[in-house]
Amino acid sequence: MSTTTADVHRNRNEHSTSRPETTFDEISDPARITRETSYPTGAKLWLLMLNLAAVLILISIDMNIVATAVPSITDHFHTVADVGWYSSAFRLCQCAFQFMFGRAYKLFSIKCVFLLANVISMVGSVLCGAAATSSTLIIGRAVTGLGSSGLLSGCFVILVQSTPLRARPMFTGIMGAVEGVATLSAPLLSGVIVQSLGWRWCFYINVPIGVVTLLLTMYYFFDAPKSNDITRMTLKQKIAQLDLVSNLLFIPALTGLFLAFSWAGTKYPWSSAPVIGPLVGFAILITGFIYNQIRRGDAAALPIRILRRRSVIAGAGNVLEYYLPIYYQVVRGYSPAKSGYMMLPIIIAATIGALVHGFGTSVLGYYAPFMLFASITMPIAAGLITTFKISTSFAQLIIYTAFSGLAYGIGFSGPQNAVQTVLDAEDVPLGTSIMLFSQSFGPSVAVAVAQVLFVNQLSTNLDGLVPGVSGASIENMGLTQIVSSLQPERSAEVLVRIDKSLVQTWYLVIGLACATMIGSLLIEWRSVKLRRD
Repeated sequence: MSTTTADVHRNRNEHSTSRPETTFDEISDPARITRETSYPTGAKLWLLMLNLAAVLILISIDMNIVATAVPSITDHFHTVADVGWYSSAFRLCQCAFQFMFGRAYKLFSIKCVFLLANVISMVGSVLCGAAATSSTLIIGRAVTGLGSSGLLSGCFVILVQSTPLRARPMFTGIMGAVEGVATLSAPLLSGVIVQSLGWRWCFYINVPIGVVTLLLTMYYFFDAPKSNDITRMTLKQKIAQLDLVSNLLFIPALTGLFLAFSWAGTKYPWSSAPVIGPLVGFAILITGFIYNQIRRGDAAALPIRILRRRSVIAGAGNVLEYYLPIYYQVVRGYSPAKSGYMMLPIIIAATIGALVHGFGTSVLGYYAPFMLFASITMPIAAGLITTFKISTSFAQLIIYTAFSGLAYGIGFSGPQNAVQTVLDAEDVPLGTSIMLFSQSFGPSVAVAVAQVLFVNQLSTNLDGLVPGVSGASIENMGLTQIVSSLQPERSAEVLVRIDKSLVQTWYLVIGLACATMIGSLLIEWRSVKLRRD
C-alpha cells in the first residue's frame, strides 16, 4: 500500500496503541519498524544522533571552556574589568534569542535554520579566536551565544522529527549524558589547549567540530513537510510572524536585569542609580513585551496557548555547583586542580541520572515519576550540603555531592520529554524554546542572586573581624587574598565565617529545589508509548 505525504505527516503526530518496550535493536533495524517507516533508521539514524551529540559537545565546550582560559586572556589584554562579560555575553544571547529561533523552526525549513545557526556559531568562534581587543572578544562571545541558541533548540526539534515518541526519552538521556561528559571535559581540555597552543585555540577548536556537524546535517537530515497554513505564507508574512518587536523589547530587558544583578551590593549599592536604572528599564520593557504577547495572541513569540500547557514551564538552579569550588579552595584549602577533581562526583552522578531518566522513561513510559523523585530528593541533598564545615569528612563530601548530582540529573531531562509528548509536532519548536529559555535563564539569574547574597552575607559576617571589609573590597581582593593577609590565629575564624556565608547562600538552593515540586505535581501524566487517536 502506498503512503501519501499527508499520511506520513499524520502518522508522526498521532498516538497509536501501546507497544512493547523500546530497544536499540528495534530502533536501528529497519525490518522491525512498522508504522514509522518515515523515520530514519539504521546507520542513517545513528549518524544523525552522532551529529546532535557533536552539536551538544560544541555548545558545552563553548559554555564552559572560557573559565580556565581567563587568566591567559586577561594577561594578554591587560585588563580584568571585562572578565564577567566573557561568560555573560554568551549566556545572555543564548537566552534572549530562544523565542525567535523557536518561531523560526516552526515557520521555516528546520534544516536551513539549523545550518544558519551552525554558521553563526562558527563565525563567533573565529571572531573570539582572532580578537585583537577585549571588546572584540565580548562581541564574538555574543555572536557565538546567538548561534548556540539556535543550535540548542534545533537539536531537540530535530530529535522530535527523527525519532518515534516512545524512543525519544532514551535518546534524550543519551544526549544528556554526552552533554555532561562534555561539560566535565571542557575545563581540562581548556587547560591543555592553553598550555600547548594558546588561549585563542580554545575558540578555534569549535570550527572543525562545526564543519563536521554542518556536513552531517546537510547529508543525513531531511525536513518534514510543513502544514498547509505555513506553506501558503509568503516570505514577508513569515518574517512578520517572527515577532521581531518582542525580541527588540526582550533583549535589552534581559541585559538590564543582568547588569543590575551583577552590580547590586558589590560594585554599587542597591539604592544607587546604576542599579535602580536597569531594574526600572527591565520593568518597563518586560511590561511592553508581555503586552505585545497578549496583543498578538497565537502569533506572539511566546504564545499564551502553549504556556497554559503545564508541562512546558520548568527551571533549574546551578548555585550548588557554582559555589562548591569556593568551599573546596578557600575553606578546605584545596588547590584549583583538586577542587576540580572534587566536582567529579556531582557531574558523573548527574550524567548517570540523565541516563537513568532516559532509559527508565522508555521502559516505564512515564517521565512524571522521575521528576517527582528529583523534586523530593533535591531539597534533601541540598540540605545535606548545608551541613558542610571545615571538618566535614572526605566521604561525606563525596556522598552528599554525588547524591545532589544524581537527583539533578534524573529531574533535568523531564521537561524536555514533557514538551515532546504533550504538544503537537508543529508546536514543539515553540515549547522547546520556552523550556530551554527557562533552563538557561533560570540558572543565570539564580547564580547572580546567589552572588549578591553571598557577598552581602560575607560582608556582614566578617564585619568587626576584618578591618574595612565591604562588598566592593571582597570583589576586588578575592577570598584567598583576604585570608592570606591575616594572622594565622585570625584566619581560622575567617574561614569559619566564609563557610557560614556559603551555607547561607546554599539555603537558596533548598528553596529553588522545593519550588520544583510545584511543576512536578502539576505535570501532565502522558505515556510516551501511546499515540493520540
